Amino acid sequence: MNRDKHQQITDLFLEVCDLEAEAQESTLAALCGKDLNLIKEVQTLLLQDRLPGLEDEVDPDQSPAEQRVEESLEKLDDKLDRRKVIAPSIQGYELTALIGQGGVSQVWRATDLAKNQEVAIKVHNLTAFSSEDAATRFEREIKLAASLDHPHIAAIYHSGKDGDIYYYTLQLIKGKRLDIFARDRELHDEAILRLFSIVCSALAHAHERSIIHRDLKPSNILVSSQGHPYVLDFGLAKAMEGVMKEASITMEGDIIGTLEFMAPEQAVGDQQKIGMATDIYSMGLILYRLLTKRSPIDTSGSRYALLKRMQNGEITSPEKFRDDLSPEIVRIVMRCLEREPENRYASAKELNKDIRSVIRSIRFK
Repeated sequence: MNRDKHQQITDLFLEVCDLEAEAQESTLAALCGKDLNLIKEVQTLLLQDRLPGLEDEVDPDQSPAEQRVEESLEKLDDKLDRRKVIAPSIQGYELTALIGQGGVSQVWRATDLAKNQEVAIKVHNLTAFSSEDAATRFEREIKLAASLDHPHIAAIYHSGKDGDIYYYTLQLIKGKRLDIFARDRELHDEAILRLFSIVCSALAHAHERSIIHRDLKPSNILVSSQGHPYVLDFGLAKAMEGVMKEASITMEGDIIGTLEFMAPEQAVGDQQKIGMATDIYSMGLILYRLLTKRSPIDTSGSRYALLKRMQNGEITSPEKFRDDLSPEIVRIVMRCLEREPENRYASAKELNKDIRSVIRSIRFK
């Protein structure tokens, strides 16, 4: 898919995504004419957009009482009627509760019957999402994630195929997403930076193995009750050149990731520019939210308007929301959020070095 085609599909999706289903269909027909392939591409995005995701579980801008993770999850269960979702049958596992779902997979809490161990299990039903490309992406996810070995990256235990279901089991992390943990504990800047530094070390581990996450966001970083952060879901990671070539796929033009936490090169679908610096941008967005409880990008208006702001890298300095931030912290955040990848930190390790320096300056000033 060339870049112009990608932009056409994106523009059409954003034009109809907020309409009622019937209006979407008629509007697409009017806009696309007899181009059935174009209609199919947009309808695929609309289908995925209607599937609930974990980002819907918590709204950081709500009141503290409403933001209680447990309460939010209960409300989401009622809203989605998840209790009526029938768990798939996978030999050797008892699936007990749906944790979350996205466009191509579901995550369940489960028990490994052989080991009597509670795990999370991520499943992909080929009959429900049957493209060869989707199946290959899922296989790649397993290989990439299993190659990582770090105490703050959720461990992969086992992978397999049962009938039409691909699955893998991973460490079940019982905790809160990073921004909610920081808010509930009312963490000060030093504590926030210490947590963020641990996440940087986990990301550096992946980057040193030429693995990019590409979907870093608060809901993909859980913090246990003991205060240990874990990076989850390297499902959108991509093997860079020379690494695991048998599992790599060309996805030119795809917009992958959660819109609010995308780097500009993801928002424009510029596959050639996506790399470690893409993760650095997302880390900057996360750190910005942790420190200010705000987004650096104006999220008001339509998704089309938001996408354009993302593409243009329209960033508000964190000083607007917190004039007490140290100039060094502001410099770090803004360097992460440079529009051009080459102007950001070259690696998570380099970013972490500056973070550790600020931690020491706070501690010993």
